[in-house]
Amino acid sequence: MRDFRLSLKAAFSLATALGTVCAADAQTVPARSRHMAKPVATAGAVPSQPAHAKVRNAAVHSAAETVAVTAQRRAFKFTAQQHEATSTTYLDAQVLAERHINTVMDLGRVVPNLTVQSEGGSTAPSFYLRGIGLQDYTQNNMPSVLTYFDGVPFPIASMSSGMMFDVQSVAAEPGPVGFTHGLGDTGGEVRIESNAPTKQLHYGATEDIATRDRSKTVVYVSGPITDKLQYRIAGENMEGGAFRFNRATGQKIGNANFGAIRGRLAWQPDEKTNIDLIANWSLDRSEATTSFVLQDFSKLSNAPRDTNIYATGWSLNPVYAKVLGISPNSVPSNNDVNWNITLKGEHDFGFAKLYGITSFAQQQRHEYIDRDALTFRSGDTYFVSQTNMFSQELGLQGRPLFHDRFHWVVGTYYNRIRNYGSNWFDLSDYIGLIRDSTHQQPEQNFSQFATLGYDITRKLKLSFSLSHQTDDRQLVGDDIRQYYYGTTASQCGGAPSCWTSHAFGTHGALTNQLSGKTGINYQATRNVLAYFTISRGVKPGGFTTNTTVSDVQIKPFKPEWVLAYEVGLKTEFFDHRLRLNWAAFYDDYHDKQILGTVVIPGNPKSYTGPTPGTYGSYVNIPHSEIWGTEFQLEAHPLRGFSLSQNFGYLRSKYTDYQQVNSAAVSAGYAVTGVYTPVYTDYGGADMGLPKLTLSGMASYDTRPFWGHYMMNFEVDYSYRTMQDSLQPRGTGVYVVPPYFLLGASVTFKPVNSRWFVTAYASNLTNRHYIDVVSVAATTVLTGISGEPRFVGGRFGIDF
Repeated sequence: MRDFRLSLKAAFSLATALGTVCAADAQTVPARSRHMAKPVATAGAVPSQPAHAKVRNAAVHSAAETVAVTAQRRAFKFTAQQHEATSTTYLDAQVLAERHINTVMDLGRVVPNLTVQSEGGSTAPSFYLRGIGLQDYTQNNMPSVLTYFDGVPFPIASMSSGMMFDVQSVAAEPGPVGFTHGLGDTGGEVRIESNAPTKQLHYGATEDIATRDRSKTVVYVSGPITDKLQYRIAGENMEGGAFRFNRATGQKIGNANFGAIRGRLAWQPDEKTNIDLIANWSLDRSEATTSFVLQDFSKLSNAPRDTNIYATGWSLNPVYAKVLGISPNSVPSNNDVNWNITLKGEHDFGFAKLYGITSFAQQQRHEYIDRDALTFRSGDTYFVSQTNMFSQELGLQGRPLFHDRFHWVVGTYYNRIRNYGSNWFDLSDYIGLIRDSTHQQPEQNFSQFATLGYDITRKLKLSFSLSHQTDDRQLVGDDIRQYYYGTTASQCGGAPSCWTSHAFGTHGALTNQLSGKTGINYQATRNVLAYFTISRGVKPGGFTTNTTVSDVQIKPFKPEWVLAYEVGLKTEFFDHRLRLNWAAFYDDYHDKQILGTVVIPGNPKSYTGPTPGTYGSYVNIPHSEIWGTEFQLEAHPLRGFSLSQNFGYLRSKYTDYQQVNSAAVSAGYAVTGVYTPVYTDYGGADMGLPKLTLSGMASYDTRPFWGHYMMNFEVDYSYRTMQDSLQPRGTGVYVVPPYFLLGASVTFKPVNSRWFVTAYASNLTNRHYIDVVSVAATTVLTGISGEPRFVGGRFGIDF
């Protein structure tokens, strides 16, 4: 990573010199609007920009319609989005920095009714927005909440990791999506937009240094090459920050070791055409996110519960290390590479604007995680995957017709994905063998969408949207295989070790369904918008590939679909000193996809065929219900003083669900040493998601002093109630307790904001809290601790 930092500095110096030379020859060209003249007036589309680039142009609207931060009063941002008939949460770069949002995992602290968690300590994120989401450790299924980066949807969530630096804005939109751009889904989408090249030379850097030797460095340079061609180069490096430790040796674990770089070129060959080329690359060699022991159900290891939530344990089997081809001295860690290249273009034909987004992305994951948090070898995993994705989107947004009353958008999206995975488990202390599940999954998705809008009057508007998607994916023949590596003579007919394997046949999953949305919105006054929408969203089915020991696990699960109702109100009062947005929603949820449990009965010590035990397998829950409400408040009650508050409340329940009771199975195994399935009817049970999520911030900008300087004082918080992570009606160790987090910062800067110096603290009260509860590969229930208090300083320049 040191070589990466040196290369980053060299690139920054070279690009700065290039920008200085080019700036001397470049002419100042007035910025052209890159959005359509008038949008489709939908209950889900942005009303003054192209539907495929909502967030991209947020800064354009912001720059045109808001005032910079001064000692007088902060003006509201995203003012154009106040006329959208959606409950999307928008965050700009300033808020992301103030709230210490460094990765997508942190977004749950600032978006109402959003929960983001790590999949078993891996780099794969799981998004639950308004209670809709999907756990997917092996990352071979489409998530229920999509991540977009610079307009490209990533149907494999982990492929978007490592991109969240030099960011312009983030938008989190709940509910069925895919009617005006991209790919359809049930739970919503999180759109991340990076900063675009500029027509004047700009460069800057920020450095964030905190306790536990944590550091984060971001640099960028941007400017013109010619009057029609601009560039931007940005890079990030993160290191340190370990706060977990080996309970036996005291060794620290969890240090970051991450680097990323991005390059962008923007070209305007003529007045009607814009082309944007974006390339990203990242390397993550960070130590893994480890867990601690909540409860050990096994008679073999019999480990006590950890009294310190930052404690953990691991012991890499030399035989296991040799099979994997890694050093026997390895600690749980990642070795992941992500890269992608995207070409975006748009051209104005007069009657409509045509846009296209072409992208290719590749990810290579190598992650060693000790999932049982013990030196006992029963849950050591090593996950290897390679994923390639090609995607193409084309769309037309037409000029308004019939006296500017009729608006339309049509488009199509295609992706082709090749996904290979190998999931190794070391069970040598548990049943005396090492196991590997492999899969190869080709898939493709072809979607079409259309949105029409009609202005009945100047204030009353109707919209109708329709989308169709065909998703075809397979698990291919001999590549679906379970390998067993025996480590005892009794398993291998007297030999010291042996390999055996079992192959499963080819399986296919086809989704071919329609989705739709209709809505009405009423602009009562310039600052009051009311809306109502009904939408149907679909998410394709897929396969379980995390541990394949039985044919029952790899049968495809069905698509899920949701019928969503939403009513909302967007308002501003008192000369733009108070903004209050409200939404209420009800989701009629069908065939929800969930990682359930199957039981292969028997005694693991005397098995023939598939190893007895409990295994994860996706199932469909026939019916569920979710309802709730959200408030978003911003206020500037006094000069220099700003308040923001997000409030999310939801209730959810299964109305039809029968499933294996994991707790009862584990309790029975602890007594008898035999796995026996126990089923429970969970009809009427709560779905276990946090019922209340709160977050807020108070900020005060002083008046200028000493002629040119000012101070900012900021305090922020987030709170979420209890979560039943694993088992419906779960209690005790199956529950993530509620927690409250507090942060604060003080910033000193000149009035022109060319540089700043900040002192800050996150988790100011040093709250010890659990973020995730998960079951290891065998019989250990583990928890992943949240971050303790970090105290640090951040400084930067921007010229």
